[in-house]
Amino acid sequence: MVDAAIAEADRAGPAALSMRALAQALGIGTASLYTYVPGKAELLELMVERVVGGRPLPDADGGWRAGLRDLAASDLAAYRAHPWLLQVATSRTVFGPNVIARYDAALGLLDGVGLAAIDVAGCVAAVESYTRGAASAVVEAELAPVQTGSSDDEWWERRAPLLGERMNGRFPRLAALEEAGAFAVSDTVLPYTLQRALDRFHFGLDLVLDSIGGRIAAARG
Repeated sequence: MVDAAIAEADRAGPAALSMRALAQALGIGTASLYTYVPGKAELLELMVERVVGGRPLPDADGGWRAGLRDLAASDLAAYRAHPWLLQVATSRTVFGPNVIARYDAALGLLDGVGLAAIDVAGCVAAVESYTRGAASAVVEAELAPVQTGSSDDEWWERRAPLLGERMNGRFPRLAALEEAGAFAVSDTVLPYTLQRALDRFHFGLDLVLDSIGGRIAAARG
C-alpha cells in the first residue's frame, strides 16, 4: 500500500494522491483502505517513513564535515527521486522510527566537537534546511522540460535575443561577472540550468559547512 502511494505521488504529486485513487490502484474498495490507514495525513507520514528508511544512516567515521556533506547529498537524492517530499510540511515532524533514527545519527556526527547542545541541533537543522531549499531549485530545473514542453536549450535560444536587448551595455557589473565566468557550470553533460543548480547546491553547502567549522573552532578556542 505504502509503495503504491509513493509511486502515485512520484507520478503526479501528493495533491493528486487520494484515498480513492490509491484504492483503485490497489484494486480494493476505498472503505477497505481505511481499515489500514485512517486518512491521507497518516498515509503521507508512512510514505515519508518508508523513503527515509530506504536511505543509509549518516556515518561519522569520516569526520563531522564529511558526514554532514553525505547527509545533505543523501537528502538531495531523496528530493530528486521523490519531489513530493518538498511539499510535505516539516514544521510538525514525522515521528516514525526511521525518521528518529536518522535524526539521531545526524546529531551524532557532531559528537565530541565541543559545541553546546543547542548548537549541535542548530547545525544539523541548518544543513537540513539549506538542503531542502537548494533542492527545490534542482528539482524545478529537472522537471522544467517535462512541465514546459521545451528543452533547456530551446528555452535559452528563445530568450537570448531578449536578454541581449535588455543588457545592451546597461548592467556593467553583470556583464563583467559574466565575462569572468561567474555563470559558468562545472560540466556540460547535463542541461545548463540543472547543472547550475547542482553547482550552486555544492557551493552553498560549503559555505554552511565552513560556518559550522568556524563555530566549532570558536568553541574549542
